[in-house]
Amino acid sequence: MFVVIATFPEVPTDRDGEFRAWFAWSNNRLGQVEGLSGRRLMLAADGTYVALVEHTSAEAFAAMQGTAVAAEVHARLEEILHERPRHTAYEVVVDAAESRSCCGGHGGHHHGGAGVRADATV
Repeated sequence: MFVVIATFPEVPTDRDGEFRAWFAWSNNRLGQVEGLSGRRLMLAADGTYVALVEHTSAEAFAAMQGTAVAAEVHARLEEILHERPRHTAYEVVVDAAESRSCCGGHGGHHHGGAGVRADATV
């Protein structure tokens, strides 16, 4: 799995509803793109927004970036925010769901989630 975390610039208070509506709309539009596994908008305690975007692979993410749908999504965002979000990309190397399964964590036997910290910094 390939994960991208997008940090958005400050969203003006008067555009917050429009920004959230854009994200929901863009989820519907991008949901048609092959390889997209999930896309979530998160709000930090300091009021900043971050998106967690999951793809089946780095190649799927790169392919999505070149689609007309992605261009439409970015163009509409530019009508709301005048800066683009910053992106950081990650290749998933260990997955909690796999680590907790019998031998999915390569023999660590973490049944019931033992050894997996839910409060770990992400």
